[in-house]
Amino acid sequence: MLHSNSLYHDYLTPRELEFLKTATAFCLKEIAPHAAAWEEKEELPRELFTKAGKLGLMGMLAPKAVGGQELSMLCYCLVIEEIARHCGAFAMNMAAHNALCVGHPLGYASDALKQKMFPSILNGDWMVAWALTEPEAGSDTGGVTTTGTLRPDDSWELNGHKLYITMGLHSDRMVVMAVTGVDEKGKKEFSAFWINTADIEPVRKVPTSGVRASNTSEFYLRKVRGELIGERGRGQHAALACLDGGRLGIAAMALGLGRAAVAIATERMLTRKQFGKPLAAFQALQFKLADCEVELRAAEALLLQPCVLHQRGQKFSLEASVAKLFASEAASRACNQALQICGGWGYTRDTHVERMWRDARLCEIGEGSSEIQRLIISRTLLREAEKRLPVA
Repeated sequence: MLHSNSLYHDYLTPRELEFLKTATAFCLKEIAPHAAAWEEKEELPRELFTKAGKLGLMGMLAPKAVGGQELSMLCYCLVIEEIARHCGAFAMNMAAHNALCVGHPLGYASDALKQKMFPSILNGDWMVAWALTEPEAGSDTGGVTTTGTLRPDDSWELNGHKLYITMGLHSDRMVVMAVTGVDEKGKKEFSAFWINTADIEPVRKVPTSGVRASNTSEFYLRKVRGELIGERGRGQHAALACLDGGRLGIAAMALGLGRAAVAIATERMLTRKQFGKPLAAFQALQFKLADCEVELRAAEALLLQPCVLHQRGQKFSLEASVAKLFASEAASRACNQALQICGGWGYTRDTHVERMWRDARLCEIGEGSSEIQRLIISRTLLREAEKRLPVA
């Protein structure tokens, strides 16, 4: 557990330590007893978000001036990790909400639009979705075909098809990415818009392997009125800036899932007997446990680096990709090993290990796949090396 180590507490203020304690209590009371039922029903209750908003979980990084908690990135990640220990779906929703749904308008919306949004999107009154992905667009934003058209009355009209949108059909408002023309180089110009979710045309809740309780959505926009967020043509820049923080949230989610699965496996090793001995007596399983611990600790250390850089106001894009890549893959391996240790019992839905196993797999895909992270990391290293080459 990342926040069990007093080393990390040196980076938190007394108020943040108290918030972390309150969030942990919330998880034990409001999430842990119900997570399995939510998984079975494949839905999170609306009142859970209302309670989370009142507690401050939906505005952890936002400044106090707009009704947020103004917590450090580290404290935010620790809270996401704690939530993920109990419910991966809700952890993903909180990570997306704080980093993207709040972070995007917070950094780029006009003051007038912010007055409409805050504090409603922080206190649980409104649930917000962030809609970028389409059938042919994800990490490749060039595949976006949703259009934003400026009408004669200076209003914007959106038309398009969005897919795999987290909490899309359960949201009250939405941030939508759309093409609003071409730039001077002939490339697509992206802009972000604020819309009322009631105006979309729902298609379905997409059935997913993991995070089943989250509402992964598909819908159409047909002549939907939208309000421009920030400057026209700056949508892609804003989206990429928000994704750095979003990747840290997914890394924290992965850690929570990995830690929780290993904790179950560890207890199983002590209580389950085979051949007259507890599983803990078998070296093959002991070594699996050791490997999981080493990788999860390494992931924790990698996550701490960008959190510290963020606190200092320094750029952390490379470190965010490194942390997200390693944590997501380490968590998948840890959950897989935990399930193997638990054997047939772990593969059944009588335990939570198989759910964590499925949920962790998403962390290697969402907020930029592992392949995209490797691309970002390698290109960054090569650019930096090129700068150091002597001028010919």
